[in-house]
Amino acid sequence: MPEFYLPSTNNGGIKTSASEAIIAGEDLSTRQLNTQIKKALAKDEYRITLDKPGKLNSIAVGLDSGVEIILGGDAGDFVGALNNGAFIEIDGNTGRYVGDNMTSGEIIVRGSAEDGVGFGTYNGTIVVYGDAGNAVGQLNKGGTIVIDGNMGNLAGLYMLSGEIIVTGNAGTDTGDWMIGGTIYVAGDFETGTNAAVYELDNEDKSKLSKIFRQHNIKADVDHFHKIKPKELRPFYGGD
Repeated sequence: MPEFYLPSTNNGGIKTSASEAIIAGEDLSTRQLNTQIKKALAKDEYRITLDKPGKLNSIAVGLDSGVEIILGGDAGDFVGALNNGAFIEIDGNTGRYVGDNMTSGEIIVRGSAEDGVGFGTYNGTIVVYGDAGNAVGQLNKGGTIVIDGNMGNLAGLYMLSGEIIVTGNAGTDTGDWMIGGTIYVAGDFETGTNAAVYELDNEDKSKLSKIFRQHNIKADVDHFHKIKPKELRPFYGGD
């Protein structure tokens, strides 16, 4: 079974140190790969590159602040779930529920993501530099989720707080039954129940501009609309 190893020389001009580790993941199971991550962290190696993670599910789960994880390829479902402050970067696509129920930290996806990006997030930031599937930010409780592309249906369902930002199109039922928070959409969308559309004010534009600069996203804030709840406590009854 491949073990993690420490790079001892510069690779391609990148300076390495004893606090870094590389884990060859192509022949490992999810359990084996997560075990190797724990071994590296136990040796105070807090910058870890997972080389060819092989689309495994539930990797880099429940990591704490001060940890930096780089995934050198596509990942499966639930990558970065329960993140508690770590920085996680995926140099590829992800499956479903990236960043599920994270409490803090940052997750960067350099490709596209499937359904459920940031489901139930409490805080932290998730940025997807591609398209995302359905159910983005459902039950969002305070996280910031940025999709630099298009996203599917039912984004922000039952969200309580935080932001969802999409630079492309959203699908149907955007903000359905939302209770709090804000959804910003630059392209086409259809709102759901208890969702109302507003123009951006200067505070909104300043917030979006800051996020776009921070993450090198080229989007025009003047093209966005914002979606907020119509009522704080929507009526769930029939006609």
